[in-house]
Amino acid sequence: MLSRAAGFLAALVTVLSCVACAMVVSPHDPGAACAWTTAPAAAQQPAASSDTVVLVDITASFWPGTGKQLRMADDPASIAVSSLLRDFPTGGTRLVSFGTFDGSSATIDWTLAREALPTPTGDGTEIQAEEDNAATCLTGVVKSAVAAAPGAPGTDVMAALAAAGQQLQGTPVSGDQVVLITDGLSNTGCLNLSKVISQGTPASAVLASCPERSGLALLRGVSLRLFGIGSQAAQPPLSTAEQAWVGTYWTEMCGALAVASPASCVTPAGTDTMRGSTVARPADPAIVWPFVPKGASTVPVPADLLFAFDSAQLSAVGQAYLGILVQQLKAQGRTITEVVGHTDAVGTASYNLWLSQQRAGAVREYLAKQGFTGVTAVGVGEADPACSPQYTAAGAPIESCMSLDRRVQIILGG
Repeated sequence: MLSRAAGFLAALVTVLSCVACAMVVSPHDPGAACAWTTAPAAAQQPAASSDTVVLVDITASFWPGTGKQLRMADDPASIAVSSLLRDFPTGGTRLVSFGTFDGSSATIDWTLAREALPTPTGDGTEIQAEEDNAATCLTGVVKSAVAAAPGAPGTDVMAALAAAGQQLQGTPVSGDQVVLITDGLSNTGCLNLSKVISQGTPASAVLASCPERSGLALLRGVSLRLFGIGSQAAQPPLSTAEQAWVGTYWTEMCGALAVASPASCVTPAGTDTMRGSTVARPADPAIVWPFVPKGASTVPVPADLLFAFDSAQLSAVGQAYLGILVQQLKAQGRTITEVVGHTDAVGTASYNLWLSQQRAGAVREYLAKQGFTGVTAVGVGEADPACSPQYTAAGAPIESCMSLDRRVQIILGG
Protein backbone atom coordinates (compact mmCIF):
# COMPACT_ATOMS: atom_id res chain seq x y z
CA MET A 1 0.00 0.00 0.00
CA LEU A 2 2.82 2.43 0.94
CA SER A 3 4.63 1.72 -2.32
CA ARG A 4 1.46 2.40 -4.33
CA ALA A 5 0.90 5.66 -2.47
CA ALA A 6 4.48 6.70 -3.08
CA GLY A 7 4.08 5.93 -6.77
CA PHE A 8 0.90 8.00 -6.92
CA LEU A 9 2.58 10.96 -5.22
CA ALA A 10 5.55 10.76 -7.61
CA ALA A 11 3.24 10.75 -10.61
CA LEU A 12 1.27 13.66 -9.18
CA VAL A 13 4.43 15.69 -8.64
CA THR A 14 5.46 15.01 -12.24
CA VAL A 15 2.10 16.14 -13.64
CA LEU A 16 1.96 19.25 -11.44
CA SER A 17 5.51 20.23 -12.35
CA CYS A 18 4.73 19.90 -16.06
CA VAL A 19 1.47 21.85 -15.74
CA ALA A 20 3.35 24.62 -13.98
CA CYS A 21 6.03 24.65 -16.66
CA ALA A 22 3.40 25.13 -19.37
CA MET A 23 2.31 28.39 -17.74
CA VAL A 24 5.71 30.10 -17.86
CA VAL A 25 7.81 29.17 -20.87
CA SER A 26 10.95 30.79 -22.17
CA PRO A 27 11.69 29.89 -25.79
CA HIS A 28 15.41 30.01 -25.01
CA ASP A 29 15.24 27.88 -21.85
CA PRO A 30 13.28 24.71 -22.67
CA GLY A 31 14.81 23.00 -19.65
CA ALA A 32 12.61 25.13 -17.41
CA ALA A 33 9.59 23.73 -19.21
CA CYS A 34 10.46 20.09 -19.81
CA ALA A 35 12.96 18.48 -17.47
CA TRP A 36 13.89 15.78 -19.98
CA THR A 37 15.51 18.38 -22.23
CA THR A 38 18.29 19.08 -19.73
CA ALA A 39 20.11 15.74 -20.22
CA PRO A 40 22.56 15.68 -23.18
CA ALA A 41 21.38 13.14 -25.74
CA ALA A 42 24.86 11.79 -26.34
CA ALA A 43 25.22 10.94 -22.65
CA GLN A 44 22.14 8.72 -22.80
CA GLN A 45 22.83 6.79 -25.99
CA PRO A 46 25.30 7.68 -28.78
CA ALA A 47 23.28 6.15 -31.62
CA ALA A 48 19.88 7.70 -32.35
CA SER A 49 17.06 5.46 -33.50
CA SER A 50 15.27 8.45 -35.06
CA ASP A 51 15.84 12.16 -35.55
CA THR A 52 12.96 14.60 -36.06
CA VAL A 53 13.53 18.23 -37.03
CA VAL A 54 10.63 20.71 -37.10
CA LEU A 55 10.86 24.32 -38.28
CA VAL A 56 8.03 26.88 -38.34
CA ASP A 57 7.86 29.97 -40.53
CA ILE A 58 7.24 33.06 -38.34
CA THR A 59 7.16 35.64 -41.14
CA ALA A 60 4.37 38.10 -41.94
CA SER A 61 3.06 36.21 -44.98
CA PHE A 62 2.28 33.18 -42.80
CA TRP A 63 0.78 34.97 -39.78
CA PRO A 64 -2.02 37.56 -39.39
CA GLY A 65 -1.21 41.15 -38.48
CA THR A 66 -0.81 42.30 -34.88
CA GLY A 67 -3.97 41.69 -32.89
CA LYS A 68 -5.76 40.03 -35.82
CA GLN A 69 -7.06 36.50 -36.28
CA LEU A 70 -7.75 34.53 -39.43
CA ARG A 71 -9.21 31.12 -40.11
CA MET A 72 -6.45 29.23 -41.91
CA ALA A 73 -5.67 25.66 -42.82
CA ASP A 74 -3.58 23.70 -40.30
CA ASP A 75 -2.49 24.80 -36.84
CA PRO A 76 1.33 25.24 -36.79
CA ALA A 77 1.61 24.51 -33.05
CA SER A 78 -0.39 21.28 -33.10
CA ILE A 79 1.40 20.01 -36.23
CA ALA A 80 4.78 20.80 -34.68
CA VAL A 81 3.99 19.03 -31.40
CA SER A 82 2.48 15.95 -33.04
CA SER A 83 5.50 15.71 -35.36
CA LEU A 84 7.96 16.00 -32.47
CA LEU A 85 6.12 13.25 -30.57
CA ARG A 86 5.74 10.96 -33.58
CA ASP A 87 8.15 8.36 -32.16
CA PHE A 88 7.35 8.81 -28.47
CA PRO A 89 6.04 5.24 -27.81
CA THR A 90 9.01 3.55 -29.52
CA GLY A 91 12.26 2.52 -27.89
CA GLY A 92 15.76 3.84 -28.41
CA THR A 93 16.97 7.42 -28.46
CA ARG A 94 14.48 9.58 -30.32
CA LEU A 95 16.07 12.96 -30.93
CA VAL A 96 13.94 16.06 -31.57
CA SER A 97 14.85 19.56 -32.72
CA PHE A 98 12.53 22.53 -33.01
CA GLY A 99 13.12 26.02 -34.34
CA THR A 100 11.69 28.99 -36.17
CA PHE A 101 12.88 30.81 -39.28
CA ASP A 102 12.38 34.02 -41.22
CA GLY A 103 14.30 35.74 -44.00
CA SER A 104 17.88 34.92 -43.03
CA SER A 105 19.92 31.85 -42.17
CA ALA A 106 21.55 33.92 -39.42
CA THR A 107 18.27 34.30 -37.52
CA ILE A 108 17.09 30.69 -37.42
CA ASP A 109 16.29 30.13 -33.75
CA TRP A 110 16.67 26.62 -32.35
CA THR A 111 14.58 26.26 -29.20
CA LEU A 112 15.25 22.51 -28.97
CA ALA A 113 18.45 21.12 -30.44
CA ARG A 114 18.69 17.32 -30.67
CA GLU A 115 17.04 16.67 -27.33
CA ALA A 116 16.20 13.07 -26.44
CA LEU A 117 12.55 12.33 -25.72
CA PRO A 118 11.99 10.68 -22.32
CA THR A 119 11.98 6.88 -22.39
CA PRO A 120 8.41 5.58 -21.98
CA THR A 121 7.77 3.27 -19.04
CA GLY A 122 4.90 1.15 -17.77
CA ASP A 123 1.87 -0.10 -19.68
CA GLY A 124 -0.10 1.55 -22.46
CA THR A 125 -2.10 3.82 -20.16
CA GLU A 126 0.99 5.04 -18.34
CA ILE A 127 2.86 5.63 -21.62
CA GLN A 128 -0.07 7.68 -22.90
CA ALA A 129 -0.01 9.80 -19.73
CA GLU A 130 3.73 10.37 -20.16
CA GLU A 131 3.19 11.37 -23.78
CA ASP A 132 0.40 13.74 -22.75
CA ASN A 133 2.76 15.37 -20.23
CA ALA A 134 5.43 15.79 -22.92
CA ALA A 135 2.81 17.24 -25.27
CA THR A 136 1.76 19.80 -22.63
CA CYS A 137 5.34 20.93 -22.19
CA LEU A 138 6.11 21.00 -25.91
CA THR A 139 2.94 22.95 -26.67
CA GLY A 140 4.11 25.69 -24.32
CA VAL A 141 7.58 25.72 -25.86
CA VAL A 142 6.28 25.83 -29.44
CA LYS A 143 3.61 28.49 -28.83
CA SER A 144 6.11 30.73 -27.10
CA ALA A 145 8.60 30.37 -29.95
CA VAL A 146 6.15 31.08 -32.78
CA ALA A 147 4.85 34.14 -30.95
CA ALA A 148 8.25 35.84 -31.30
CA ALA A 149 8.85 38.55 -33.88
CA PRO A 150 11.02 37.62 -36.88
CA GLY A 151 14.64 38.69 -36.70
CA ALA A 152 14.88 39.46 -40.43
CA PRO A 153 12.32 40.45 -43.09
CA GLY A 154 11.36 38.13 -45.92
CA THR A 155 11.13 34.35 -46.08
CA ASP A 156 14.13 32.15 -46.85
CA VAL A 157 12.78 28.61 -47.06
CA MET A 158 15.91 27.09 -48.60
CA ALA A 159 18.05 28.37 -45.71
CA ALA A 160 15.60 26.73 -43.30
CA LEU A 161 15.82 23.43 -45.17
CA ALA A 162 19.61 23.57 -45.16
CA ALA A 163 19.63 24.25 -41.40
CA ALA A 164 17.34 21.25 -40.90
CA GLY A 165 19.73 19.06 -42.88
CA GLN A 166 22.67 20.21 -40.78
CA GLN A 167 20.69 19.55 -37.61
CA LEU A 168 20.47 15.87 -38.57
CA GLN A 169 24.26 15.74 -38.30
CA GLY A 170 25.34 12.97 -40.59
CA THR A 171 24.00 9.99 -42.48
CA PRO A 172 20.22 9.78 -41.99
CA VAL A 173 18.60 6.69 -40.55
CA SER A 174 15.28 5.34 -41.77
CA GLY A 175 13.41 7.02 -38.92
CA ASP A 176 14.68 10.54 -39.67
CA GLN A 177 12.10 13.17 -40.57
CA VAL A 178 12.15 16.90 -41.35
CA VAL A 179 8.92 18.90 -41.06
CA LEU A 180 8.66 22.44 -42.38
CA ILE A 181 5.52 24.44 -41.59
CA THR A 182 5.37 27.36 -44.01
CA ASP A 183 3.38 28.90 -46.84
CA GLY A 184 6.39 28.20 -49.06
CA LEU A 185 6.38 31.76 -50.44
CA SER A 186 10.15 32.16 -50.43
CA ASN A 187 11.31 35.61 -51.52
CA THR A 188 14.87 35.90 -50.19
CA GLY A 189 18.00 33.79 -50.44
CA CYS A 190 18.61 31.54 -53.43
CA LEU A 191 14.89 30.93 -54.02
CA ASN A 192 12.89 33.98 -55.03
CA LEU A 193 9.59 32.76 -56.44
CA SER A 194 8.98 36.06 -58.23
CA LYS A 195 12.21 35.51 -60.15
CA VAL A 196 11.31 31.88 -60.82
CA ILE A 197 7.95 32.94 -62.25
CA SER A 198 9.37 35.70 -64.45
CA GLN A 199 12.37 33.73 -65.73
CA GLY A 200 11.12 30.17 -65.62
CA THR A 201 13.94 28.89 -63.40
CA PRO A 202 13.49 25.16 -62.68
CA ALA A 203 13.93 23.82 -59.16
CA SER A 204 17.14 22.00 -60.07
CA ALA A 205 18.75 25.25 -61.24
CA VAL A 206 17.68 27.06 -58.08
CA LEU A 207 19.14 24.28 -55.94
CA ALA A 208 22.44 24.41 -57.82
CA SER A 209 22.68 28.15 -57.10
CA CYS A 210 22.14 27.88 -53.33
CA PRO A 211 25.14 28.74 -51.15
CA GLU A 212 23.73 26.29 -48.55
CA ARG A 213 24.14 23.30 -50.92
CA SER A 214 26.08 21.25 -48.36
CA GLY A 215 23.25 21.45 -45.82
CA LEU A 216 20.60 20.78 -48.48
CA ALA A 217 22.51 17.70 -49.66
CA LEU A 218 22.04 16.19 -46.19
CA LEU A 219 18.30 15.91 -46.90
CA ARG A 220 18.87 13.26 -49.57
CA GLY A 221 16.83 10.19 -48.66
CA VAL A 222 15.23 11.90 -45.63
CA SER A 223 11.46 12.02 -45.17
CA LEU A 224 10.49 15.66 -45.76
CA ARG A 225 6.96 16.91 -45.13
CA LEU A 226 5.80 20.41 -45.95
CA PHE A 227 2.66 21.76 -44.25
CA GLY A 228 0.83 24.99 -45.08
CA ILE A 229 2.17 25.38 -48.62
CA GLY A 230 0.26 28.15 -50.42
CA SER A 231 -1.72 29.17 -47.32
CA GLN A 232 -0.66 32.78 -46.85
CA ALA A 233 -2.13 35.16 -44.29
CA ALA A 234 -1.80 38.25 -46.50
CA GLN A 235 -5.04 39.40 -48.02
CA PRO A 236 -6.42 38.62 -50.49
CA PRO A 237 -5.33 34.97 -50.23
CA LEU A 238 -3.77 33.19 -53.17
CA SER A 239 -6.15 32.04 -55.86
CA THR A 240 -6.70 28.31 -56.24
CA ALA A 241 -4.53 28.33 -59.37
CA GLU A 242 -1.72 30.17 -57.58
CA GLN A 243 -1.91 27.74 -54.66
CA ALA A 244 -1.72 24.84 -57.12
CA TRP A 245 1.40 26.34 -58.72
CA VAL A 246 3.16 26.78 -55.36
CA GLY A 247 2.37 23.19 -54.37
CA THR A 248 3.53 21.85 -57.72
CA TYR A 249 6.77 23.84 -57.63
CA TRP A 250 7.59 22.60 -54.13
CA THR A 251 6.90 19.03 -55.23
CA GLU A 252 9.44 19.60 -58.00
CA MET A 253 11.88 21.03 -55.45
CA CYS A 254 11.42 17.94 -53.26
CA GLY A 255 12.41 15.87 -56.29
CA ALA A 256 15.48 18.03 -56.89
CA LEU A 257 16.45 17.57 -53.22
CA ALA A 258 16.11 13.78 -53.68
CA VAL A 259 14.17 13.38 -50.44
CA ALA A 260 12.25 10.19 -49.73
CA SER A 261 8.89 10.01 -51.57
CA PRO A 262 9.04 13.49 -53.15
CA ALA A 263 5.59 13.10 -54.72
CA SER A 264 4.02 13.12 -51.23
CA CYS A 265 6.36 15.75 -49.79
CA VAL A 266 3.74 18.54 -49.93
CA THR A 267 0.99 17.67 -47.47
CA PRO A 268 -2.60 18.56 -48.48
CA ALA A 269 -4.26 21.30 -46.43
CA GLY A 270 -5.89 20.06 -43.22
CA THR A 271 -8.57 21.41 -40.91
CA ASP A 272 -9.06 25.17 -40.67
CA THR A 273 -8.28 26.74 -37.28
CA MET A 274 -8.07 30.29 -35.97
CA ARG A 275 -4.57 31.75 -36.16
CA GLY A 276 -3.60 34.99 -34.45
CA SER A 277 -0.57 37.16 -33.77
CA THR A 278 0.41 39.48 -30.94
CA VAL A 279 3.68 40.81 -32.36
CA ALA A 280 4.59 43.12 -35.21
CA ARG A 281 6.21 41.33 -38.13
CA PRO A 282 8.07 43.14 -40.95
CA ALA A 283 6.13 42.93 -44.21
CA ASP A 284 7.17 40.22 -46.64
CA PRO A 285 7.79 41.26 -50.26
CA ALA A 286 4.79 40.07 -52.25
CA ILE A 287 5.22 37.34 -54.83
CA VAL A 288 4.70 38.76 -58.34
CA TRP A 289 2.26 36.44 -60.09
CA PRO A 290 1.64 36.25 -63.84
CA PHE A 291 -0.98 38.80 -64.78
CA VAL A 292 -2.99 39.24 -67.97
CA PRO A 293 -3.87 42.93 -68.37
CA LYS A 294 -7.34 43.62 -69.69
CA GLY A 295 -7.12 44.40 -73.36
CA ALA A 296 -3.83 42.54 -73.86
CA SER A 297 -3.47 40.85 -77.22
CA THR A 298 -0.55 38.52 -76.41
CA VAL A 299 0.63 36.63 -73.33
CA PRO A 300 4.32 35.59 -73.48
CA VAL A 301 5.32 32.60 -71.36
CA PRO A 302 8.97 31.55 -70.70
CA ALA A 303 9.43 28.16 -72.32
CA ASP A 304 11.86 27.20 -69.56
CA LEU A 305 8.97 27.33 -67.10
CA LEU A 306 6.84 25.03 -69.24
CA PHE A 307 9.33 22.51 -70.56
CA ALA A 308 12.53 20.77 -69.53
CA PHE A 309 15.61 21.32 -71.66
CA ASP A 310 15.19 19.94 -75.18
CA SER A 311 11.73 18.59 -74.33
CA ALA A 312 8.24 19.23 -75.69
CA GLN A 313 6.45 17.53 -72.79
CA LEU A 314 4.58 20.08 -70.73
CA SER A 315 5.81 19.82 -67.13
CA ALA A 316 3.58 19.69 -64.06
CA VAL A 317 4.86 23.13 -63.01
CA GLY A 318 4.20 24.40 -66.53
CA GLN A 319 0.62 23.16 -66.43
CA ALA A 320 0.10 24.84 -63.06
CA TYR A 321 1.52 28.09 -64.48
CA LEU A 322 -0.84 27.95 -67.45
CA GLY A 323 -3.64 27.26 -64.96
CA ILE A 324 -3.06 30.71 -63.43
CA LEU A 325 -3.39 32.33 -66.86
CA VAL A 326 -6.44 30.26 -67.73
CA GLN A 327 -8.20 31.29 -64.52
CA GLN A 328 -7.65 34.97 -65.34
CA LEU A 329 -8.64 34.64 -69.00
CA LYS A 330 -11.87 32.87 -68.11
CA ALA A 331 -12.67 35.56 -65.54
CA GLN A 332 -12.17 38.20 -68.26
CA GLY A 333 -14.20 36.25 -70.81
CA ARG A 334 -11.27 36.16 -73.25
CA THR A 335 -10.65 33.69 -76.06
CA ILE A 336 -7.40 32.26 -77.45
CA THR A 337 -6.80 32.08 -81.19
CA GLU A 338 -3.23 30.89 -81.58
CA VAL A 339 -0.15 29.54 -79.77
CA VAL A 340 3.28 30.38 -81.24
CA GLY A 341 6.42 28.50 -80.16
CA HIS A 342 9.90 30.05 -80.26
CA THR A 343 13.40 28.69 -79.57
CA ASP A 344 16.87 30.17 -79.22
CA ALA A 345 19.48 29.84 -81.97
CA VAL A 346 21.42 26.92 -80.46
CA GLY A 347 21.18 23.86 -82.69
CA THR A 348 20.09 23.50 -86.29
CA ALA A 349 17.33 25.66 -87.71
CA SER A 350 15.35 22.62 -88.83
CA TYR A 351 15.45 21.00 -85.39
CA ASN A 352 14.50 24.24 -83.66
CA LEU A 353 11.55 24.66 -86.03
CA TRP A 354 10.36 21.13 -85.18
CA LEU A 355 10.81 21.64 -81.41
CA SER A 356 8.96 24.95 -81.40
CA GLN A 357 6.05 23.36 -83.28
CA GLN A 358 5.88 20.46 -80.80
CA ARG A 359 5.90 22.83 -77.83
CA ALA A 360 3.18 25.00 -79.32
CA GLY A 361 1.13 21.88 -79.91
CA ALA A 362 1.58 20.73 -76.30
CA VAL A 363 0.30 24.07 -75.00
CA ARG A 364 -2.64 23.94 -77.41
CA GLU A 365 -3.59 20.47 -76.14
CA TYR A 366 -3.55 21.70 -72.54
CA LEU A 367 -5.68 24.74 -73.42
CA ALA A 368 -8.18 22.52 -75.24
CA LYS A 369 -8.66 20.50 -72.03
CA GLN A 370 -9.43 23.77 -70.25
CA GLY A 371 -12.17 24.64 -72.74
CA PHE A 372 -10.22 26.78 -75.24
CA THR A 373 -10.98 25.01 -78.52
CA GLY A 374 -10.24 26.00 -82.10
CA VAL A 375 -6.72 27.20 -81.21
CA THR A 376 -4.04 26.87 -83.88
CA ALA A 377 -0.42 25.99 -83.03
CA VAL A 378 2.52 27.40 -84.96
CA GLY A 379 6.27 26.94 -84.50
CA VAL A 380 8.70 29.53 -85.84
CA GLY A 381 11.91 28.13 -84.32
CA GLU A 382 14.68 30.70 -84.04
CA ALA A 383 13.27 32.97 -86.76
CA ASP A 384 11.84 35.67 -84.47
CA PRO A 385 14.28 36.29 -81.59
CA ALA A 386 13.20 38.51 -78.72
CA CYS A 387 16.78 39.52 -77.91
CA SER A 388 19.82 40.42 -79.99
CA PRO A 389 22.71 39.76 -80.26
CA GLN A 390 22.51 36.14 -79.17
CA TYR A 391 26.26 35.49 -79.37
CA THR A 392 29.35 37.33 -78.17
CA ALA A 393 31.98 38.56 -80.63
CA ALA A 394 33.92 35.37 -79.83
CA GLY A 395 30.93 33.23 -80.80
CA ALA A 396 29.81 32.17 -77.30
CA PRO A 397 26.05 32.02 -76.61
CA ILE A 398 24.69 34.82 -74.43
CA GLU A 399 22.41 32.83 -72.10
CA SER A 400 20.65 35.85 -70.60
CA CYS A 401 19.59 36.83 -74.09
CA MET A 402 18.73 33.38 -75.37
CA SER A 403 16.53 32.67 -72.37
CA LEU A 404 14.27 35.47 -73.63
CA ASP A 405 14.10 33.82 -77.03
CA ARG A 406 12.83 30.53 -75.59
CA ARG A 407 9.16 31.38 -75.18
CA VAL A 408 5.60 30.54 -76.08
CA GLN A 409 3.24 33.30 -77.14
CA ILE A 410 -0.45 32.90 -76.49
CA ILE A 411 -2.43 35.07 -78.90
CA LEU A 412 -5.73 36.31 -77.52
CA GLY A 413 -9.03 37.04 -79.20
CA GLY A 414 -11.97 38.98 -77.82
